[in-house]
Amino acid sequence: MTTIVDEELVAYDRGRVCEEMSRIARLLDTVIIPHVQSHPDDEWAQLVLGQLVGVKTALQLLARDA
Repeated sequence: MTTIVDEELVAYDRGRVCEEMSRIARLLDTVIIPHVQSHPDDEWAQLVLGQLVGVKTALQLLARDA
């Protein structure tokens, strides 16, 4: 049985967090931001934009080296 040491586990976790951060960034750049730009009064789009920017920021904090 292979044991994963703490450093390897943290590196793996950070890698996964970076992947999710990239997915959120692509969603923002390709779908949400263009939607908000074309419909600036759309409350739902504004809500999604605000929430996803918050998620992206949190993931950036998690992905950085301590």
